[in-house]
Amino acid sequence: MNSQLIEADERLATVFSHYYCVQQGPQDAPLQQQLVPNYEMLLVFNFGPAISGSLGDAPYVISRTAVLGPLQKTLTYELPAGADLIVVNFTLNGFYRLLRVPMQELKTQDIHNPDVLLNKPCFEDIWSQLAQMTTLADRLQLLNEYALTYAAPADSTTNSMIESIPYVNNTVVEPVKLLATQQQVSARMIQLTLQKQLGYSARELVRFLRFKKVLTFLFQQPTPSVDWLSLVSEYGYHDQSHLIKDFQQYMGISPRQFINQLAQGGMCISKPGKFY
Repeated sequence: MNSQLIEADERLATVFSHYYCVQQGPQDAPLQQQLVPNYEMLLVFNFGPAISGSLGDAPYVISRTAVLGPLQKTLTYELPAGADLIVVNFTLNGFYRLLRVPMQELKTQDIHNPDVLLNKPCFEDIWSQLAQMTTLADRLQLLNEYALTYAAPADSTTNSMIESIPYVNNTVVEPVKLLATQQQVSARMIQLTLQKQLGYSARELVRFLRFKKVLTFLFQQPTPSVDWLSLVSEYGYHDQSHLIKDFQQYMGISPRQFINQLAQGGMCISKPGKFY
C-alpha cells in the first residue's frame, strides 16, 4: 500500500486539515483499516474498485464520492486490490463553510452523497475531472482551486468559539455559558451556531475531546499493561466505570478490547486539529 498524508494548502488550513491519499497495487491483498472517532467530516473520492466498510454498526459502500461524519463512531473500511482514493479531512466547521449544508441535518450513522446534499451534480463533475488526471499533484491542485473558490470565510464568532476550545476543555464551567460570556452573545446563539456549523453541542464536543486525549495517549504508548486508574485521574473522569462508558459510547468496545485491537495493528487516529 502506498499512502500519503498531505497537509492542506496554507490558504485552506481552516477549512480542512489534510488529504489522505491511498493506492493499492493490482496484486496487493485487501487491507482492513479502522479510524477511531474524530468528530470531523470526510469527503471521499474513490477512483478504484468499490470500498466497503461500516460506520459504527451501519454498513456502507463507496463507489465514487461520499461524505461521512461527523465521525462519532469507529470507521472500518477495506481497501481492495487496485484501490485509489483521496480523502479530504475537514476541520470542525470546514465542511459547513465549503458546502453550506446545516450540519444538524446530517446523521452520524449515515453515509451521504454530496451531490444529493447540494441538489446538483457538482462533485460527480469534479470526480470525472480528477479521474482523467494522471498525477496526484494535479488532482490536489484541482481540489484546492475548488475549495478556494467556494469556501465561505469563517465568521468571527465561530472562529472565536473554536479558538476557545482548549479553555472550555479544561474547565468545569458549563461550556455554553463560558463561550457566551467570552463572545458576549446569548447562550442560545452559541448553541444554534455550533449545531449548524459543527453538528453537535459544546457539551458533546468537550466530552469527546477528553476521550480523544485518552486515545492519543494510548496510541503513543501502546502496551498491554495500562494503569487505568491513573488515566481516570489524569483526564478528569469520575471513576473507571465513567471511562468505560465513553469507550462503549464512541468505540463500541471495552478499554481492554481496544488495547487488544490496537496491538493487532490496522487502527488509526487522526492528526490533532489546531485548537483541539
